[in-house]
Amino acid sequence: MNRDLRITRRSTLLALPALAAFRGARAQTGKVLKLGAICTVTGPNASIGREGLSGLEYGVKAINAAGGWKIGADTYTLALVNVDDESKAERAVAAAEQLIGSEKVPVIFTPPASTATLAMLPTIEKNKVVAMSYVASAPAVTGPEFSYSFRSTLSALDNVNPSIDFLVKEQGVKSIAYLGRNDDWGRSAGKALVARAEQLGAKVVVEEYFDTKTTDFFSLLTKVRGASPDAVVAATFVEDGVPLMKQYREIRLKPILLSVAVIWSSPVFLNAAGKTAEGVYIATGPRTTGTAAVEQVSGDFQKIDGHAPLPYELTAYDALMIVLEGMKSAGSTDPTALRDALRKLDYKGVLQQYTFAGKNQSAVDININKITDGRVVPISAIRT
Repeated sequence: MNRDLRITRRSTLLALPALAAFRGARAQTGKVLKLGAICTVTGPNASIGREGLSGLEYGVKAINAAGGWKIGADTYTLALVNVDDESKAERAVAAAEQLIGSEKVPVIFTPPASTATLAMLPTIEKNKVVAMSYVASAPAVTGPEFSYSFRSTLSALDNVNPSIDFLVKEQGVKSIAYLGRNDDWGRSAGKALVARAEQLGAKVVVEEYFDTKTTDFFSLLTKVRGASPDAVVAATFVEDGVPLMKQYREIRLKPILLSVAVIWSSPVFLNAAGKTAEGVYIATGPRTTGTAAVEQVSGDFQKIDGHAPLPYELTAYDALMIVLEGMKSAGSTDPTALRDALRKLDYKGVLQQYTFAGKNQSAVDININKITDGRVVPISAIRT
């Protein structure tokens, strides 16, 4: 194996403890279903990738402990194989080739970064393997040229329009500064933001993109202060979002601050940002706390993993269940049969109802939230 393709030992061996408890069913069928993943665990996208990997691992452990997953006449033990793309697009391509060629997986859960996901999708399409994205939000991820590529979560456009509508219609904002990562997600969100603001009669006075490894934002924030916008919209992850937030407070910027990055609602981000996050608005997908379905899974998650689930752990878990429900509906693990079944799927997950309605993109619940006393408090909701 290429040393740069680091299959995480934890994921490769994940099924083994469960297999011991599941020996009776396995003795009857002897079938193992390998599931591929490219969850980033190193580099600037690792915070989200680790959450996603943990959510997939939880689902695999829970299903195996319950006796496996029935597809057609067979019951399968699940085995998750993850390859770290190291936050690099070229590694994502090599990881996809490894998972398809050596591991023979019928499905791959894609990297959190849209750039890495888009880089690997031609390999997916060529080999007719299903890709399921639970984070990567560039609209092109579910473009017409990728018939095997699906997304369970919001695209970069889904929460942008509600964000701008909220700022302009409810907060009276007339001018906006946008600071986004210089990647497919950041640029897609920025393009959509500018278009929506213009439609509503607001003006984007700053539109700046920064390298994904940036941690010094003082020059960009000084430019923002000079433009005197009513609001600042940010598209960042944890590694760049926390320093941006702290520096925003340090130079005492006063405009409303809104993030279109779901990761800002995560305890990982909130704990790192501390009091500097107070009063910030976040446009997210469906609620990840405070619902009956989330609370039920949280109890099981706590027993298995020893902590309450983080937002992307739940998002990844729902994505896993969508794929498995698609296979159950198809009665097959064949990727083409799975593709066709997913387009017809209407599945109630932990976070929301997932409806594909003939498309590769699920309908998504969108929430506008405000950080109040360190908690994410929903203040409005729509369904795309």
